[in-house]
Amino acid sequence: MVEFETFNLLLNAKKKDFIKKICHESMKDDYTDETLEAVATMLDCSAQETKNLLASLNSFISKIAQNDMTGSEEIHALFPEDFHKNLASLLTKIILELLPFWRQQTTENQVSLPKLSSFSWSVSTQQDTNTPLCFLNLNVKGKSGTESVNAHLSKESLESLLSGLKQIKTQINQLTS
Repeated sequence: MVEFETFNLLLNAKKKDFIKKICHESMKDDYTDETLEAVATMLDCSAQETKNLLASLNSFISKIAQNDMTGSEEIHALFPEDFHKNLASLLTKIILELLPFWRQQTTENQVSLPKLSSFSWSVSTQQDTNTPLCFLNLNVKGKSGTESVNAHLSKESLESLLSGLKQIKTQINQLTS
Protein backbone atom coordinates (compact mmCIF):
# COMPACT_ATOMS: atom_id res chain seq x y z
CA MET A 1 0.00 0.00 0.00
CA VAL A 2 1.31 3.43 -0.92
CA GLU A 3 1.49 5.91 1.93
CA PHE A 4 2.32 9.15 0.13
CA GLU A 5 2.89 11.03 3.39
CA THR A 6 6.01 8.88 3.96
CA PHE A 7 7.45 10.29 0.71
CA ASN A 8 7.78 13.64 2.51
CA LEU A 9 10.77 12.14 4.34
CA LEU A 10 12.60 12.42 1.02
CA LEU A 11 12.51 16.21 1.42
CA ASN A 12 15.16 15.73 4.14
CA ALA A 13 17.65 14.35 1.60
CA LYS A 14 20.59 16.69 1.11
CA LYS A 15 21.17 15.60 -2.50
CA LYS A 16 18.98 14.42 -5.37
CA ASP A 17 21.33 11.45 -5.78
CA PHE A 18 20.29 10.30 -2.29
CA ILE A 19 16.68 10.13 -3.44
CA LYS A 20 17.71 8.14 -6.50
CA LYS A 21 19.69 5.73 -4.30
CA ILE A 22 16.73 5.36 -1.92
CA CYS A 23 14.39 4.58 -4.84
CA HIS A 24 16.88 1.99 -6.06
CA GLU A 25 17.14 0.41 -2.59
CA SER A 26 13.34 0.26 -2.29
CA MET A 27 13.15 -2.17 -5.22
CA LYS A 28 15.38 -4.78 -3.60
CA ASP A 29 13.76 -7.92 -2.21
CA ASP A 30 15.13 -7.55 1.28
CA TYR A 31 16.37 -4.56 3.24
CA THR A 32 19.48 -5.21 5.28
CA ASP A 33 20.03 -3.48 8.61
CA GLU A 34 22.88 -1.58 6.96
CA THR A 35 20.55 -0.30 4.23
CA LEU A 36 17.91 0.76 6.74
CA GLU A 37 20.54 2.51 8.86
CA ALA A 38 22.10 4.27 5.85
CA VAL A 39 18.72 5.52 4.58
CA ALA A 40 17.65 6.58 8.07
CA THR A 41 20.88 8.55 8.40
CA MET A 42 20.42 10.19 4.96
CA LEU A 43 16.92 11.29 5.88
CA ASP A 44 17.39 11.85 9.62
CA CYS A 45 14.50 9.53 10.52
CA SER A 46 13.85 6.31 12.45
CA ALA A 47 14.32 2.77 11.16
CA GLN A 48 10.54 2.21 11.21
CA GLU A 49 9.94 5.36 9.14
CA THR A 50 12.60 4.13 6.73
CA LYS A 51 10.90 0.73 6.40
CA ASN A 52 7.55 2.40 5.73
CA LEU A 53 9.11 4.71 3.15
CA LEU A 54 10.88 1.88 1.31
CA ALA A 55 7.74 -0.27 1.33
CA SER A 56 5.62 2.61 -0.01
CA LEU A 57 8.16 3.43 -2.71
CA ASN A 58 8.29 -0.25 -3.67
CA SER A 59 4.49 -0.43 -3.93
CA PHE A 60 4.32 2.79 -5.92
CA ILE A 61 7.07 1.84 -8.36
CA SER A 62 5.70 -1.71 -8.73
CA LYS A 63 2.27 -0.30 -9.59
CA ILE A 64 3.85 1.84 -12.30
CA ALA A 65 5.80 -1.12 -13.70
CA GLN A 66 2.82 -3.50 -13.58
CA ASN A 67 0.56 -1.01 -15.37
CA ASP A 68 3.27 -0.43 -17.99
CA MET A 69 3.29 3.33 -17.45
CA THR A 70 5.95 5.04 -19.52
CA GLY A 71 4.89 8.68 -19.60
CA SER A 72 5.65 11.32 -17.02
CA GLU A 73 2.04 12.58 -17.16
CA GLU A 74 0.72 9.11 -16.31
CA ILE A 75 3.02 8.80 -13.32
CA HIS A 76 2.54 12.38 -12.17
CA ALA A 77 -1.23 11.80 -12.13
CA LEU A 78 -0.79 9.08 -9.49
CA PHE A 79 0.34 11.59 -6.86
CA PRO A 80 -2.30 13.27 -4.69
CA GLU A 81 -3.19 16.83 -5.72
CA ASP A 82 -1.69 18.33 -2.55
CA PHE A 83 1.61 16.44 -2.95
CA HIS A 84 4.85 18.46 -3.15
CA LYS A 85 5.13 19.32 -6.88
CA ASN A 86 8.94 19.38 -7.09
CA LEU A 87 9.25 16.07 -5.24
CA ALA A 88 6.62 14.51 -7.51
CA SER A 89 8.53 15.72 -10.58
CA LEU A 90 11.85 14.44 -9.24
CA LEU A 91 10.41 11.02 -8.32
CA THR A 92 8.76 10.78 -11.74
CA LYS A 93 12.07 11.57 -13.46
CA ILE A 94 13.99 9.03 -11.33
CA ILE A 95 11.40 6.31 -11.83
CA LEU A 96 11.33 6.78 -15.60
CA GLU A 97 15.13 6.64 -15.66
CA LEU A 98 15.41 3.45 -13.58
CA LEU A 99 12.27 1.62 -14.76
CA PRO A 100 13.98 -0.23 -17.65
CA PHE A 101 16.64 -1.51 -15.24
CA TRP A 102 14.00 -2.68 -12.72
CA ARG A 103 12.01 -4.43 -15.44
CA GLN A 104 15.12 -6.26 -16.61
CA GLN A 105 15.95 -7.26 -13.02
CA THR A 106 12.41 -8.54 -12.51
CA THR A 107 12.57 -10.59 -15.70
CA GLU A 108 15.94 -12.08 -14.78
CA ASN A 109 14.77 -12.99 -11.27
CA GLN A 110 11.53 -14.62 -12.34
CA VAL A 111 11.13 -18.27 -11.65
CA SER A 112 10.39 -19.93 -14.94
CA LEU A 113 10.34 -23.39 -16.35
CA PRO A 114 12.98 -24.47 -18.83
CA LYS A 115 12.06 -24.03 -22.49
CA LEU A 116 12.53 -26.64 -25.18
CA SER A 117 15.12 -25.32 -27.63
CA SER A 118 15.49 -28.39 -29.87
CA PHE A 119 15.01 -32.11 -29.99
CA SER A 120 16.13 -35.11 -31.99
CA TRP A 121 15.09 -38.75 -32.06
CA SER A 122 16.03 -42.06 -33.53
CA VAL A 123 14.61 -45.57 -33.55
CA SER A 124 16.71 -48.66 -33.14
CA THR A 125 16.45 -52.15 -31.80
CA GLN A 126 17.63 -53.07 -28.35
CA GLN A 127 20.25 -55.76 -29.01
CA ASP A 128 19.65 -58.14 -26.12
CA THR A 129 15.81 -58.29 -26.44
CA ASN A 130 15.36 -57.32 -30.09
CA THR A 131 12.77 -54.73 -28.95
CA PRO A 132 12.42 -51.46 -30.89
CA LEU A 133 13.12 -48.32 -28.84
CA CYS A 134 12.76 -44.63 -29.51
CA PHE A 135 15.75 -42.59 -28.34
CA LEU A 136 14.63 -39.04 -27.63
CA ASN A 137 17.06 -36.18 -26.98
CA LEU A 138 15.60 -32.89 -25.69
CA ASN A 139 17.67 -29.73 -25.42
CA VAL A 140 16.14 -27.42 -22.84
CA LYS A 141 17.23 -23.88 -22.09
CA GLY A 142 17.02 -22.81 -18.46
CA LYS A 143 18.56 -20.18 -16.22
CA SER A 144 21.83 -22.09 -16.03
CA GLY A 145 22.14 -22.62 -19.78
CA THR A 146 21.17 -25.41 -22.15
CA GLU A 147 20.86 -28.95 -20.87
CA SER A 148 20.38 -32.19 -22.73
CA VAL A 149 17.72 -34.62 -21.51
CA ASN A 150 17.71 -38.14 -22.94
CA ALA A 151 14.92 -40.70 -22.80
CA HIS A 152 14.52 -44.25 -24.11
CA LEU A 153 10.90 -45.06 -24.89
CA SER A 154 9.35 -48.41 -25.64
CA LYS A 155 6.41 -48.64 -28.02
CA GLU A 156 3.99 -48.57 -25.07
CA SER A 157 5.65 -45.57 -23.40
CA LEU A 158 5.71 -43.70 -26.70
CA GLU A 159 2.01 -44.40 -27.25
CA SER A 160 1.23 -43.17 -23.73
CA LEU A 161 3.30 -40.01 -24.30
CA LEU A 162 1.61 -39.31 -27.63
CA SER A 163 -1.83 -39.84 -26.09
CA GLY A 164 -1.01 -37.35 -23.34
CA LEU A 165 0.33 -34.81 -25.84
CA LYS A 166 -2.85 -35.14 -27.93
CA GLN A 167 -4.93 -34.39 -24.82
CA ILE A 168 -2.79 -31.33 -24.09
CA LYS A 169 -3.19 -30.16 -27.69
CA THR A 170 -6.98 -30.56 -27.45
CA GLN A 171 -7.12 -28.54 -24.25
CA ILE A 172 -4.95 -25.77 -25.70
CA ASN A 173 -7.11 -25.64 -28.81
CA GLN A 174 -10.23 -25.31 -26.64
CA LEU A 175 -8.66 -22.43 -24.75
CA THR A 176 -7.62 -20.57 -27.89
CA SER A 177 -10.91 -21.02 -29.74
